[in-house]
Amino acid sequence: MFEKVEIGTSADDGTGDSLRDAFTKINQNFDRLAEMQAQLAAQIADGRSAAAPDWPGEFVARHIADQAPDVVPPMLGAVWVDTTNRVVYVSVGTETTQDWVIVGQ
Repeated sequence: MFEKVEIGTSADDGTGDSLRDAFTKINQNFDRLAEMQAQLAAQIADGRSAAAPDWPGEFVARHIADQAPDVVPPMLGAVWVDTTNRVVYVSVGTETTQDWVIVGQ
């Protein structure tokens, strides 16, 4: 599932991954995390919708795109996954595009 970066036996002994290989693995790991987060959000929303069929609307608004959010969030707690920059955003409001914040910052 996730790629482990091999660090070698000791510093600069040549037994670990090269920098290029290490960061390729790291980028792939972030891609997988973003995909898993989006899938989990969708599963949670689907489960909540099934549990409360009379709820007026979606439980989690989610969007996967190849760019940062450029629209006002549709609801508090909406999720946006930017696949190009490997960043996940969550909305903390619904007034402006500035209401999107990067998860983990």
